[in-house]
Amino acid sequence: MKRSFITACLISITLALSAQQKPSFIGLQAGPSFPVGKFQEKKLPDGSFTLIGFSTSLEGAWFFTSWMGVGGSAGMHFHPVDVRTLGYEKVVADPFMNDVYIRSDPYRSYTVYAGLFFQFPLVQRLSLTAKALRGIMFTQSPYQLYKADYEMIGEKWFEITSAGDFEGSFLAGAGLKYELKNCIGFSLNTEFTYNEMNFDFELSDGSVRTDKKVVAFVNVLLGIFIKI
Repeated sequence: MKRSFITACLISITLALSAQQKPSFIGLQAGPSFPVGKFQEKKLPDGSFTLIGFSTSLEGAWFFTSWMGVGGSAGMHFHPVDVRTLGYEKVVADPFMNDVYIRSDPYRSYTVYAGLFFQFPLVQRLSLTAKALRGIMFTQSPYQLYKADYEMIGEKWFEITSAGDFEGSFLAGAGLKYELKNCIGFSLNTEFTYNEMNFDFELSDGSVRTDKKVVAFVNVLLGIFIKI
């Protein structure tokens, strides 16, 4: 009986130490999202005229060693459109347009990823993290309503409907984690993703126009996580 009790205690201690050495977690994070490259470019025809937006994601990982694990992430990312600059560029590009007023929804992107997570201790309770993930992104282009003033025609209303596309995607990230207690802590992460999307628009004559757009952004996210 005594030997069995000692054995059970040793097993419990071993499992506890193993759990501490393998920092598996689940967490929620949110923060600003900065469009980069042609996604934030404010020139026609390739630029998307996006502004700083918002990103949030839920992620988790199971670590099979003290520094490497596998996991996944699901996120939502929103980027508003700079309608003032877009309107100016539209007027410059069209010699018959005197002025234009634009109302626009944001670009909306939804992502699901899976891949490798890494964690390396720096000092007590503070660790360096990294991740390399692959998955899929669905991006929905904004619905836009135009009120244009044309030379010799006057005001004319028209719209650009929303389109969506699924494409393979990757996400790379690095950050810091700080443990407040044995099972909870805060994280600060930086993430980057780059994607090429194809948006199909049906024209008035029944034909389809495909716009190729780059969707690329950097997220800076503050999160909270629970060790599991």
